[in-house]
Amino acid sequence: MSWPGRKILVNFVTQADPRLRGAVVRSQRSEPGFQPPTDIYETSDAVVVRVEIAGMTSEKINLSLDEGSGRLTISGVRDDPAREEPRRYVNVEIECGEFVRVVQLPRPVHADEAQATYDSGFLVVRLAKRSEATVETRQVPID
Repeated sequence: MSWPGRKILVNFVTQADPRLRGAVVRSQRSEPGFQPPTDIYETSDAVVVRVEIAGMTSEKINLSLDEGSGRLTISGVRDDPAREEPRRYVNVEIECGEFVRVVQLPRPVHADEAQATYDSGFLVVRLAKRSEATVETRQVPID
Protein backbone atom coordinates (compact mmCIF):
# COMPACT_ATOMS: atom_id res chain seq x y z
CA MET A 1 0.00 0.00 0.00
CA SER A 2 1.39 3.39 -0.97
CA TRP A 3 0.52 6.80 0.40
CA PRO A 4 0.30 9.39 -2.41
CA GLY A 5 1.79 12.14 -0.22
CA ARG A 6 4.93 10.13 0.60
CA LYS A 7 6.97 11.62 -2.24
CA ILE A 8 6.03 15.15 -1.19
CA LEU A 9 6.90 14.36 2.43
CA VAL A 10 10.24 12.78 1.47
CA ASN A 11 11.10 15.82 -0.66
CA PHE A 12 10.11 18.20 2.13
CA VAL A 13 12.09 16.35 4.80
CA THR A 14 15.23 15.97 2.69
CA GLN A 15 15.15 19.60 1.62
CA ALA A 16 14.62 20.78 5.19
CA ASP A 17 17.54 18.72 6.50
CA PRO A 18 19.76 16.93 3.90
CA ARG A 19 21.25 14.77 6.69
CA LEU A 20 17.93 12.90 6.82
CA ARG A 21 18.12 11.90 3.15
CA GLY A 22 19.86 8.59 3.88
CA ALA A 23 17.24 7.42 6.35
CA VAL A 24 14.28 8.46 4.25
CA VAL A 25 15.30 7.77 0.68
CA ARG A 26 17.74 4.88 0.78
CA SER A 27 15.38 1.99 1.34
CA GLN A 28 13.81 0.30 -1.62
CA ARG A 29 10.30 -0.97 -2.17
CA SER A 30 10.45 -4.58 -3.25
CA GLU A 31 7.82 -7.07 -4.30
CA PRO A 32 6.08 -9.33 -3.40
CA GLY A 33 4.43 -8.68 -0.09
CA PHE A 34 4.43 -5.88 2.38
CA GLN A 35 6.97 -3.35 3.64
CA PRO A 36 7.54 -3.52 7.36
CA PRO A 37 8.19 -0.09 8.93
CA THR A 38 11.94 0.45 9.31
CA ASP A 39 14.08 2.96 11.22
CA ILE A 40 17.76 3.48 10.42
CA TYR A 41 19.94 5.47 12.78
CA GLU A 42 23.55 5.87 13.81
CA THR A 43 25.19 5.80 17.21
CA SER A 44 28.80 6.78 17.83
CA ASP A 45 30.02 3.30 16.87
CA ALA A 46 27.25 1.59 14.90
CA VAL A 47 24.55 1.78 12.25
CA VAL A 48 21.31 0.39 13.66
CA VAL A 49 18.36 -0.89 11.62
CA ARG A 50 15.13 -1.44 13.55
CA VAL A 51 12.25 -3.24 11.82
CA GLU A 52 8.72 -3.65 13.16
CA ILE A 53 7.60 -7.19 12.25
CA ALA A 54 5.32 -8.47 14.99
CA GLY A 55 3.84 -11.93 14.94
CA MET A 56 6.91 -13.76 13.73
CA THR A 57 9.64 -15.95 15.09
CA SER A 58 13.32 -15.33 14.45
CA GLU A 59 13.45 -18.60 12.46
CA LYS A 60 11.18 -17.03 9.80
CA ILE A 61 13.40 -13.96 9.32
CA ASN A 62 16.42 -13.93 6.98
CA LEU A 63 19.20 -11.36 7.01
CA SER A 64 21.99 -10.88 4.52
CA LEU A 65 24.55 -8.12 4.25
CA ASP A 66 26.43 -7.28 1.08
CA GLU A 67 29.43 -5.47 2.45
CA GLY A 68 30.56 -4.38 -1.02
CA SER A 69 27.35 -2.54 -1.92
CA GLY A 70 26.44 -1.63 1.66
CA ARG A 71 23.00 -3.21 1.39
CA LEU A 72 21.20 -5.08 4.14
CA THR A 73 18.43 -7.39 2.96
CA ILE A 74 15.72 -8.42 5.43
CA SER A 75 13.21 -11.01 4.26
CA GLY A 76 10.74 -13.46 5.67
CA VAL A 77 7.18 -14.70 5.79
CA ARG A 78 4.57 -13.60 8.31
CA ASP A 79 1.82 -16.21 8.48
CA ASP A 80 -1.82 -15.24 8.92
CA PRO A 81 -3.07 -17.45 11.78
CA ALA A 82 -6.69 -16.75 10.80
CA ARG A 83 -6.38 -17.66 7.12
CA GLU A 84 -7.84 -21.12 7.59
CA GLU A 85 -11.15 -19.89 9.02
CA PRO A 86 -13.71 -18.49 6.60
CA ARG A 87 -14.54 -14.89 7.44
CA ARG A 88 -15.72 -11.62 5.98
CA TYR A 89 -13.33 -8.83 6.85
CA VAL A 90 -14.64 -5.36 7.63
CA ASN A 91 -11.16 -3.81 7.85
CA VAL A 92 -7.73 -5.25 7.04
CA GLU A 93 -4.59 -3.40 8.15
CA ILE A 94 -2.28 -6.20 9.29
CA GLU A 95 -0.32 -7.41 6.31
CA CYS A 96 0.80 -11.02 6.07
CA GLY A 97 2.77 -13.03 3.58
CA GLU A 98 6.23 -12.59 2.14
CA PHE A 99 8.31 -9.47 2.52
CA VAL A 100 11.70 -8.34 1.34
CA ARG A 101 13.23 -5.08 2.52
CA VAL A 102 16.52 -3.84 1.07
CA VAL A 103 18.18 -1.05 3.03
CA GLN A 104 21.09 0.99 1.72
CA LEU A 105 23.31 1.63 4.71
CA PRO A 106 24.56 5.19 5.16
CA ARG A 107 28.21 4.18 5.70
CA PRO A 108 30.57 1.18 5.51
CA VAL A 109 30.16 -1.44 8.25
CA HIS A 110 31.94 -4.56 9.49
CA ALA A 111 29.83 -7.52 8.31
CA ASP A 112 31.61 -9.93 10.64
CA GLU A 113 30.58 -7.86 13.69
CA ALA A 114 26.85 -7.72 12.86
CA GLN A 115 24.46 -8.52 15.70
CA ALA A 116 20.70 -9.07 15.47
CA THR A 117 17.98 -9.52 18.09
CA TYR A 118 14.25 -10.08 17.75
CA ASP A 119 12.12 -9.15 20.76
CA SER A 120 8.55 -7.91 21.27
CA GLY A 121 7.92 -7.65 17.54
CA PHE A 122 11.06 -5.65 16.70
CA LEU A 123 14.10 -6.87 14.81
CA VAL A 124 17.17 -4.80 15.72
CA VAL A 125 20.30 -5.20 13.60
CA ARG A 126 23.42 -3.51 14.97
CA LEU A 127 26.30 -3.07 12.52
CA ALA A 128 29.67 -1.78 13.73
CA LYS A 129 30.87 1.19 11.72
CA ARG A 130 33.99 0.78 9.68
CA SER A 131 36.32 3.74 9.60
CA GLU A 132 36.02 5.68 6.39
CA ALA A 133 38.42 4.43 3.76
CA THR A 134 41.39 6.69 3.42
CA VAL A 135 41.34 8.43 0.10
CA GLU A 136 44.63 8.34 -1.70
CA THR A 137 45.34 10.94 -4.34
CA ARG A 138 47.61 9.81 -7.17
CA GLN A 139 48.98 11.56 -10.16
CA VAL A 140 47.98 9.84 -13.37
CA PRO A 141 50.40 10.33 -16.24
CA ILE A 142 48.94 11.25 -19.60
CA ASP A 143 50.40 9.46 -22.61
